[in-house]
Amino acid sequence: MIDRNYGFHVRSSQNYEYRRAPMPPNMRPKQSISEERNLMKSASILRTAISAAAIAFAASAANAQPATAADVDELAARWTQAYNRHDRAALGSLYTDDARLMAHGSPTLSGNAEIEEFWAGDFEDRDPLTLLRVTDSVRGTDMVLVHGDYEVVSRANGDKLGGGRFAHIWTRSSRNAAWRLDRDLWNEPFDPYSPEDAANADDIQQLGGRWVDAYNRHDRPALEALYTEDARLMMHGAPTIAGSDAIGDFWAQDFTESNPITVLNVTHGLEGVDMMLVHGNYEVIDRDDGTKVGLGRFAHIWIADGNGGWRLDRDLWFERSEPVR
Repeated sequence: MIDRNYGFHVRSSQNYEYRRAPMPPNMRPKQSISEERNLMKSASILRTAISAAAIAFAASAANAQPATAADVDELAARWTQAYNRHDRAALGSLYTDDARLMAHGSPTLSGNAEIEEFWAGDFEDRDPLTLLRVTDSVRGTDMVLVHGDYEVVSRANGDKLGGGRFAHIWTRSSRNAAWRLDRDLWNEPFDPYSPEDAANADDIQQLGGRWVDAYNRHDRPALEALYTEDARLMMHGAPTIAGSDAIGDFWAQDFTESNPITVLNVTHGLEGVDMMLVHGNYEVIDRDDGTKVGLGRFAHIWIADGNGGWRLDRDLWFERSEPVR
């Protein structure tokens, strides 16, 4: 179940501090909704040194309603139904205007018109049906990862035509807006993941290592530089933070809590020539005494920057490990 104490701040006597780890239940002060709102107002006045982006993050998170497991299933079903009807217009309309699609390691396609054209061509190859099985998700208020296995079969006789792993990043512009597909990755042939496979995926491990290295040095400029200018960060179900500057502000504040280091254990990846998923478990540890202060699931979407490097495009974190969705 979703913990409504999103775990991205702890309360102090004078201000808000932002972090990825929740306070233990027996340490959380019990406050009414009105007291919480008053505290939020006080925080926005007292923390003038913190960026407006960080304050907005805390304020919006107070009323955030992350997507549920049922929402995840519904998003997967929306894509499947449009595809299996071979309705190119309906399928294309699911994607954002600047969506990106990576299929089986090929260069990404950009924009819903180009993606719609791709799927229309796919419909002509042996009249396929696609079946999705969601195995994992990272859920936020306005950004969600839907990740799992897929199988392609012939509509005529059920023969298997393909299979592998897929990852969808869905976004929405507001709580009441429709979800749209923003990043879409597919890999085949299907090869079950194992810890050994993940450990031997050099490109994926190196990208995870770049983030960890910058974070654990508490090097705000280096960490911010990993993100694209229009990157988006989702923390524990709260509304996303947009843009590398605001993301840098967030992480700089995160450094001040418990002198943290972060350990990533990559369990899944989808590799393309210019877009990759790096997905797995994380732990946050107090550097001073080794206390574990947070853990959960993370997902990174990296894109090639055109200069031989990689930049972090979409970044999702959700506290507490959840074996199945």
